[in-house]
Amino acid sequence: MLNDEGKTRMSAGLAIFVWFLIFSGCFAAAALYVILRLVPEPNQAGMWRWLGAWAVKGGAVPFLIWMLMNVGLSWSLQPFMPQVQAARNSGGPWFPEYLRVAGAGLFIISSYWVAITLGWVLVRAGLAAPEEPRKDFKGLCWTCVLGLFFPALLVLLIGGWASFGLAAGVVLIPMAGYAPSVLHRKRMPPMYARAVARMKFGKYNEAELEILRELEKCEEDFEGWMMLAELYANHFGDVAEAERTVLELCDQPGVTASQVSVALHRLADWQLRLAQQPLAARRALEVICNRFPGTHLAHMAQLRINQLPKTVEELREQRTAKPIPLPALSETDQPPRLAETPLERRQAARAANECVQRLKEDPDNVPAREKLARIFTEQLERADLGIEQVMLLLNMPGQPDERRAEWLGLVASWHLRYQKDFDTGRKFLERLIQEFPGSPQAYTARRRLNAATDERRQSAS
Repeated sequence: MLNDEGKTRMSAGLAIFVWFLIFSGCFAAAALYVILRLVPEPNQAGMWRWLGAWAVKGGAVPFLIWMLMNVGLSWSLQPFMPQVQAARNSGGPWFPEYLRVAGAGLFIISSYWVAITLGWVLVRAGLAAPEEPRKDFKGLCWTCVLGLFFPALLVLLIGGWASFGLAAGVVLIPMAGYAPSVLHRKRMPPMYARAVARMKFGKYNEAELEILRELEKCEEDFEGWMMLAELYANHFGDVAEAERTVLELCDQPGVTASQVSVALHRLADWQLRLAQQPLAARRALEVICNRFPGTHLAHMAQLRINQLPKTVEELREQRTAKPIPLPALSETDQPPRLAETPLERRQAARAANECVQRLKEDPDNVPAREKLARIFTEQLERADLGIEQVMLLLNMPGQPDERRAEWLGLVASWHLRYQKDFDTGRKFLERLIQEFPGSPQAYTARRRLNAATDERRQSAS
């Protein structure tokens, strides 16, 4: 049993050990806090694993060895610290001295562990930083060393070499605390206002330099690369360079699927509008279909591909102002002028063959089928073939009522004008009035039906 003096010594030894334990824990916790602030959030899980393993190797194992060295395992292995050895040899209570030595060892080992860990993490963070933040980080390090040199020296003079870890922590903890604001500065988004101003004044070469200067600050900026490609295409007339820029941008790992789709659709616009290359525009859109199969982006790209002209000639034909056909129903039966000369008939036949070729590739091509019907009827004197094509249009599902009413009027007019078939023409006029009673075509059909009836009565009388 311990006497009063032994109890007092035991309480004092335990208090010293607890004080060292609390101080060491707070010192290590402060170091861990600033260390984790230095590490980007995606890498913090890996840092936790590394710190756990390093805490065992560099902290727990040395402290366990220190405790075993001072417990006195046998007569051959006496305690390492003289005060513990003296207390054991005196025959009195030696455990209070052991607690004091264990607490001091815990503090020394933890402070050295903190200093080594902070130093290693700061060196790694500085080496991994870009050039400009690295320069600022070096300035921060020198500022902390010079500003905290005397407080750290004072700690070292008071505590001796045993307090070297604490003295190093006085310098390193503030350094690590301010380092995130230097190393992890938020990048300002690129500003292209100056480039836009240069383009408005027609200074396109200067605008190009401004865009490139901003892209050097943020190389993965989608808006900047697209602005550069648009400058090449619209102002320099270099669609090939614009295509190369867009394709390189689409291969960047940070570009999203939506951005890829926007870039390639814009490239297709340039290929059609500036280069007049429908095949190149088709290839640009096919990249979307191949890269994102089964998605909404691929579906929209495929719909646009289906609407693209197949050849340069077809593209030019689409851009050529076409004559607007007059309403099929009128109160007179004067047909359009037929193709009379051999040259006109050859041109009409060639146009009909082109329409047939388009319909082979896409049977649902409504403009091509309607054009073919008009060529048959109004130029080649084959109203029967033209009416057949219009009937195919009428049977095509999903067509708007306005177009169906127009086609019914067209069939009725051709039966009256070209076929001279009043009965069949009258049936189609009545069908038009019955199916689309409120349409303008139905109003014209009533007047045309009345006029045709009066003409037939007059001819019969």
